[in-house]
Amino acid sequence: MLSSVTLLSTFLVIVATCLAITIVRLRHQHARTKQLVLNLQDEQTRLAEANAQLADVAIHDSLTELLNRAGIVAHLDAAIARSRDSHQIAVLFVDIDRFKSINDSLGHSAGDQLLQVMGRRIRSVLPSGCTAGRLGGDEFVIVIENVPSVERISEIAHRLTRDLSEPLEVMGRMVRISASIGVAIGPDSQDTASELLGFANVALHRAKDAGRDRVEIFTPQIRSEMQQRSLEEHALRRAIDAGDVVPFFQPEFDATTGHIIGAEILARWLKRDGTIASAGAMLTMAQDASTLERMTSVIMQQARPVIRRLATLGLPSGFRFRVNLPHRCTPRAWRDGQVAGYFTGIDPTMLMLDVYETAVFGDLVGAAGVLTEMRQLGARVCLEDAGRGGGSMSMLRSLPLDEIRVDRVHVDSLTSQANDRAVIRAMVGLARDLGLSISADGVETSAQADALLAIGCTTHQGHLYSRAITAAALEDLILKMSAERAIEGLMA
Repeated sequence: MLSSVTLLSTFLVIVATCLAITIVRLRHQHARTKQLVLNLQDEQTRLAEANAQLADVAIHDSLTELLNRAGIVAHLDAAIARSRDSHQIAVLFVDIDRFKSINDSLGHSAGDQLLQVMGRRIRSVLPSGCTAGRLGGDEFVIVIENVPSVERISEIAHRLTRDLSEPLEVMGRMVRISASIGVAIGPDSQDTASELLGFANVALHRAKDAGRDRVEIFTPQIRSEMQQRSLEEHALRRAIDAGDVVPFFQPEFDATTGHIIGAEILARWLKRDGTIASAGAMLTMAQDASTLERMTSVIMQQARPVIRRLATLGLPSGFRFRVNLPHRCTPRAWRDGQVAGYFTGIDPTMLMLDVYETAVFGDLVGAAGVLTEMRQLGARVCLEDAGRGGGSMSMLRSLPLDEIRVDRVHVDSLTSQANDRAVIRAMVGLARDLGLSISADGVETSAQADALLAIGCTTHQGHLYSRAITAAALEDLILKMSAERAIEGLMA
């Protein structure tokens, strides 16, 4: 029995010892597990903080520390969602006037420094609760929620222009700047963030067009004008595609003989109500809607059979059809053959190509190449609106020209302003010295015609001689004048 008790005691001691060791190990394992959980929680916290920092960096501008484009648009979206049917918000679109010239003259480092100062000034002026961002370049946007009144927003915007205009030192130089601000207040109906930004940008451009360093507010009237403009531009595009924009022809005359020597091809919009749209308004609309090149192509397609028919019937010797190339040809249009394609199927010797300074600035080399090729085929080239733009003299050196055309702005005041007479006299002398022809557009009165003849400009076009007429009317006029010439020849 003693042996059995001894063995049992030994066994129990061993079991107790094993249990004790197991308990110690379990406690140690538990402590390690607890520490691992704590470490994991710390790591998750650091990861969350890192993600938050990355998210913050993603929506902030590193230069000014304001919100960037993505950040301000997201904030504006949220502000619009909060404001639906409860309160209005204001969007201020701020642009530094002539920033590019400062950037170019002082360098990009100076430009960055200037932007940083602007960012600090914007933050210092804004009331609490407002949010500012930088879209890029020198464009800043400010979002103001719970707008108290238009007057209060206008006051904030004007105070901002004053503070931003304070002189500052950049790269050791004192710089004076100004800022223009466009303001849009909304939302109305279902306005989105991009639409409100667009409205504020429209107001900003009005501020710049009005002289810069000012505030303009996007009003319901401007909204209505934009909507009407959009409808008209859509209507013009449909009219071009439907063939409602057609070629008219304005005759050109030798004022010394009274003989017709050419005709300018002009676009006219024949509306379905029987009226003809204002030519000036239509051209401005087409330019704004970027449809001038398309309209020129369609007009020339319609004019080709007219030109071929008149050539078959018999045109006066040297007769040319004057074609206005789009005021703003894209560089691609010169390079991809689009401009030359306008005249496919027309004898180039019957064409006078009127080119504007603004049409060739984008690609002077490409334009000169196309015009040279057209001249080699027999077409003539005229510099249109000479004397209006600042680059006329350089165009005379850079483009292959046969003629320069006096701008109507000088013809209008020819008989009342000595300066305009002097300009035209100088242009006539310059054309003579360069071996170029010269013509005048917009001749409305006999006094203007006589003054031009006295100066030495004999090729005239304008309402004094004829308005723009249809193809049928032009055909009748040419046949009539040809018959009169024939009769005069027989009588002589």
